[in-house]
Amino acid sequence: QNQIFYLFFVFSCVMQPQEESQFEYCISCLGAGYVGGPTMAMIAFKCPEVKVIVADINEKQIKKWNSESLPIYEPGLDDVVQAVRGRNLFFTSDIDNAILSSEMIFVSVN
Repeated sequence: QNQIFYLFFVFSCVMQPQEESQFEYCISCLGAGYVGGPTMAMIAFKCPEVKVIVADINEKQIKKWNSESLPIYEPGLDDVVQAVRGRNLFFTSDIDNAILSSEMIFVSVN
């Protein structure tokens, strides 16, 4: 069973008016799995001036990312997520809002 993960960089074509924010930039990732979640967590950890939104249609997956028991294991990932979740890393099932509020969108789905 081969799983192929696609990671696309999609730039917003229509810029929505941005509200005043403490962040310099906002990015979103569609897909909160083995690629999207950890990748966005590290971007948020290394770039505190960037607001990072991870969006997925699977609400159970989002609830796991917002809990103390993450849906996947990577060494050190728990500490990274705990350090940035709610600060500049946000997990949501609101795909539309994630897209509209972002300057850059990553698509990470299998």
